[in-house]
Amino acid sequence: MPPTESNPVLVAEDNRVLSDVLRFNLERNGYAVTTARNGLDAMEQLAQHPFDLLITDFQMPGANGDEIIRFARQTLQLDELPIVMCSAKGLELDMARLQAEWQVSRVIFKPFSMREILHLIGELLPRPLPLA
Repeated sequence: MPPTESNPVLVAEDNRVLSDVLRFNLERNGYAVTTARNGLDAMEQLAQHPFDLLITDFQMPGANGDEIIRFARQTLQLDELPIVMCSAKGLELDMARLQAEWQVSRVIFKPFSMREILHLIGELLPRPLPLA
């Protein structure tokens, strides 16, 4: 299914392969995807465009996932934006703090399956309508 204007998703991921795989699978399922390869680009995208969901890596150049989320919540006042944080650093993250302080919808650990991420997004967002 081609991307639609409904359910715009920002994927902030510095790993090009993972970013491309996420984009491909999300677009194939009808989501409009914008990618950011570093934290500063992600913050710029959030400031300039409305998104229905943010998927962010924790460890990225420019600004990490914690800084991106703080920017979204405090500076931009995006209190209702669902946020999924992905990380290979599972043992180093304080998941309770991320969820309590920044209202992170879910923290998932790499490697994860595309089925898992699509299921999670389906729980957080309504399914995009097909183009007429």
